[in-house]
Amino acid sequence: MASQARGLQNFISDLRNAKSKEEETRRVDKELANIRRKFNSGSSSKTAPDGSNTSLSSYQRKKYVWKLVYIHVLGYDVDFGHAEVLALVRSGKLAEKNVGYVALSLLLRGGDPMMSSIVNTIRTDLTAAGAPSGVKGAASGDNDAAQSLALCSIANISGLE
Repeated sequence: MASQARGLQNFISDLRNAKSKEEETRRVDKELANIRRKFNSGSSSKTAPDGSNTSLSSYQRKKYVWKLVYIHVLGYDVDFGHAEVLALVRSGKLAEKNVGYVALSLLLRGGDPMMSSIVNTIRTDLTAAGAPSGVKGAASGDNDAAQSLALCSIANISGLE
């Protein structure tokens, strides 16, 4: 993972090397401002209907969402990026779904305004048909993994319908 998420690794290293809580807070605030700018940098033509920035690559979206998750785990308030998390959950790639569902479990709560979209996306993943039993393939394994991620997220989000 080190070569894949160099920016994330550098950010975590900066926070660990902070000599004071104030220095850590300044670094976190700077990173939150950078992530917010990246998420909002797309013009209206580069914004998907769910509000996510379509100009971000898969790598960038995953990196910024992992940073938000890390910042949240450190105890800082993360009140944006939900559209990007939803875009990852809706992705057809298992790696993106994995990041999206982990972030969904940690960052969102039942009262979130995007909850109806999230519930519909989770329903889609849970009801997706897999390969017939006895047939092993990537699609079946990916579908099983996506369903497992969806179930874990349901268990961790309070107030789901």
